[in-house]
Amino acid sequence: MALSNKKLAVTAIQKNLKKVPEWMCNTKKSEISRTFIFSSFMHGFAFVAKVAVHAEVIGHHPDIELSYGKVKIKLMSHDVKGLTLADFELARKIDALKV
Repeated sequence: MALSNKKLAVTAIQKNLKKVPEWMCNTKKSEISRTFIFSSFMHGFAFVAKVAVHAEVIGHHPDIELSYGKVKIKLMSHDVKGLTLADFELARKIDALKV
């Protein structure tokens, strides 16, 4: 299920950030990111596998850094060199995974 790949304006980005308050916006890189903390490498790895499934379903793939007890996820739409609704949709799905 591919979402719109239209680059969002600053006001739309600000509006969507309110829906994912734990994500940070880097305006210079036009990306949002969030770091998740886990009790072990394997818990982080299992989380990354769940993220991968959601990314495949919506056809939007994040940059992921996995280290012991920590997963950092960065979202941006490379084709438009900015943020789109797909980035925020995936961020919401990822947030729902971390309980």
